[in-house]
Amino acid sequence: MLISREKRKTNIAEYILYMWQVEDTLRAFEFDTGRLEKELIGKYDQPAHVKEEVKEWYENLAALMINENVKHSGHLQFLKNVVYELYNFHLSLLNQPDESNYSGMFATILPLIREMNAKQKWTSENEIETCLNAVYIFMMMRLGKKPVSEETEKAINLFIRFLAELSSRYRIHEEKLDRDQNRY
Repeated sequence: MLISREKRKTNIAEYILYMWQVEDTLRAFEFDTGRLEKELIGKYDQPAHVKEEVKEWYENLAALMINENVKHSGHLQFLKNVVYELYNFHLSLLNQPDESNYSGMFATILPLIREMNAKQKWTSENEIETCLNAVYIFMMMRLGKKPVSEETEKAINLFIRFLAELSSRYRIHEEKLDRDQNRY
């Protein structure tokens, strides 16, 4: 919860990846928040009231995952919405004539995205989701100490740079919207 709040504000792609990891953590703990509290939350260096807030956050996410029938796979609807929002923002950047650097960066990775989709036979909704999926799987492979080809690692690094650029532009856009809303 503490990390997700910060990531939501500072890097939307990292937020999505983090939340996918939280979903998988809940699955790994078989939605047993008591066990999660004992083995994970209890080790946080935080006051008791913060630990309680974090526990409630995990409990609420677990309940949502069960209610939305994503206990075994898939993502929560609000996370799908964030990915779709990021994708729409990406499309708006592609349609802006003064964003030729961004468009060029995307054009560079588009063949890699298509190749990744073909190899993995993913059901990604869009190119941004494909990049996020690829980075997430790469992270999980690294955690599991599984081998990754040099070619795949190069593609993932390009996806990471692209997502960082998109996230940076998204943050600036969100900050501008916040400032504009506070003026009225």
